Amino acid sequence: MDIVAIMAGGMDGAVESGRIGEVVAERGGRLHWFYRRHDDPLPQSIADYDALIVFGGEVSVHDQALKPYFDDLAVLIRRFADAGKPILGSCLGCQAIAYAYGAQVEPQGFLEYGFTPLCLTPDGEKDPLFAALAPQQRLFEMHSDTFALPEGATLLMTGDAVRHQAFRIGERIYAFQFHFEVTPQIVDTWNRRELLGNPAHDQERIRRLIQQAETDFDRYQQVQTAFARTLMHRWLDLVSPPGWPAEATGKTGGSAL
Repeated sequence: MDIVAIMAGGMDGAVESGRIGEVVAERGGRLHWFYRRHDDPLPQSIADYDALIVFGGEVSVHDQALKPYFDDLAVLIRRFADAGKPILGSCLGCQAIAYAYGAQVEPQGFLEYGFTPLCLTPDGEKDPLFAALAPQQRLFEMHSDTFALPEGATLLMTGDAVRHQAFRIGERIYAFQFHFEVTPQIVDTWNRRELLGNPAHDQERIRRLIQQAETDFDRYQQVQTAFARTLMHRWLDLVSPPGWPAEATGKTGGSAL
């Protein structure tokens, strides 16, 4: 499996992709990284790629200075979709998918941070990625933006403070607002880079949130890891079903799609 991995924010993909990168590697796949901060051009041809993952980051889809980038990313997302190739979005990536399908992305007015109770919708309970999983989960969040549900999308998970938490478009595009992929080490890196000492945030509140998250990692990380690995294996089955021959993955080596 050759998967385009988009990093629009400041994260180091090889280090901060967490359970997503872990399961891709276990399945023999390869993430091909494209970093906005490195001015990497987005791929012109998708013929040699089997799928697309758009990762999270500290930037905003609605930032007017970044509009050209997210407009180009939206075109790439639609090209993968039109080619029938699976797409996954995490946090900012979820918002980028919503934007690509015409939905508004905007500030939500607060930072949603830490392990958050989320519920599967009736459609979510029937979705093959969530089959037999508990209808209620506690999953890690770290975001200040939210999005409208794209027209034609199926809402899969909801939260009390932020309703739209996961959706599907068609059968092969999945978007998750939460960070099911994280480890305590990754979150510590994000805290130091984005929150601690940042004058845009109330530092006393940030310290309380971080302290609670550290406690909650001991309580919920094992279950979140199992959830993440299950979802990733099932999503990767869309990319390369077990026993599916390599020549059937859609790589042609031909012209751009």
